[in-house]
Amino acid sequence: MRLRLVGICFGCLLALAAQVAAQTATSGQIAGTVRDPSGAAVAGARIVLTSATGQTREAQSSREGYYRFSGIEPGEYSLQVTSKGFATYTAGGIRVGVTETADVSPQLQVGAATTNVQVTAEAPLVQTETASTGRVVEEREVHELPLPTRNYQQLLGLQPGTSIPLTNNIALGRGDVDINVNGQQATSNNVLIDGIQVNSIGTNSTPNIPVPSIDAVEEFIVQTSLYDATQGRNTGGNVALITKSGTNKLHGSAFEFFRNDAFNANDYFLKQQCQPRPELKKNQYGITLGGPLVKDRTFLFLSYQSQREASGADPISSLSSLNIPSDLTNDRSTATLTAYATTLGTAMP
Repeated sequence: MRLRLVGICFGCLLALAAQVAAQTATSGQIAGTVRDPSGAAVAGARIVLTSATGQTREAQSSREGYYRFSGIEPGEYSLQVTSKGFATYTAGGIRVGVTETADVSPQLQVGAATTNVQVTAEAPLVQTETASTGRVVEEREVHELPLPTRNYQQLLGLQPGTSIPLTNNIALGRGDVDINVNGQQATSNNVLIDGIQVNSIGTNSTPNIPVPSIDAVEEFIVQTSLYDATQGRNTGGNVALITKSGTNKLHGSAFEFFRNDAFNANDYFLKQQCQPRPELKKNQYGITLGGPLVKDRTFLFLSYQSQREASGADPISSLSSLNIPSDLTNDRSTATLTAYATTLGTAMP
């Protein structure tokens, strides 16, 4: 009984450690300096950070007016700053990207605390809080940019310093791609989904790793250089993706994307040889559902996607040749095989 209790406690500690590591690897930060109208630092200001789900965190500015909220899940936040002798400062619409730091430096106005000065935060054009390079690809881009097989990996090449092969939109499977960052090998990268490493075993590359439905992708980033030690597994790029979570509002989607050879033209070279149009059928369908289990406390998000396909058009996944021998036969009798072996000068066993 005692050993079982020790085992349960040890398992809980491991789960907690994994959760903390995951939050560190993909979470963002909000930092800045609180100043008065003259630009001088305001020490001891009370700063309250509120998430879109109603969760709050508090901090105080240092002697230099500096504050920082670390380990923040990507999303939208609001910030409220109060200090004696100054009007209450409220900033809304603060967007925190995966692995990024949002710089919010309030400038307080002299007045009563009951006076509320509200501002709308704007996303900075340049990340000044960190030296890492990379650009967050948000949910809207993932949904609106063309993806032949609905695989987010086909967008990894949008980052400066990266390159990926041209996607074969008739290939069987998910259309996985290898990514090269700053000229390094495709095996030099690190891939994280919700803070968990999902690198391909053996090849240590992007093919054959979990690929969430793009309806479940919140955003992702490819950090190409100067990322911190939490992502420093390899010397290439660091791909960090986060999936959606539930909110206080019930939301969901149902979708189906399909291709059919009835809508496709025949290949030019096949048509020249009077070959029929190859079969090409692909169906991708699924649902998502998110919402609250306990308002402001516990949330639920489910995602399901299935893919069915049949393709004779892919030259890699189907063996085809325009120069088919005229004497090709399905006859596998001993006499036929002997005659074929004699023609090739090979003795039958």
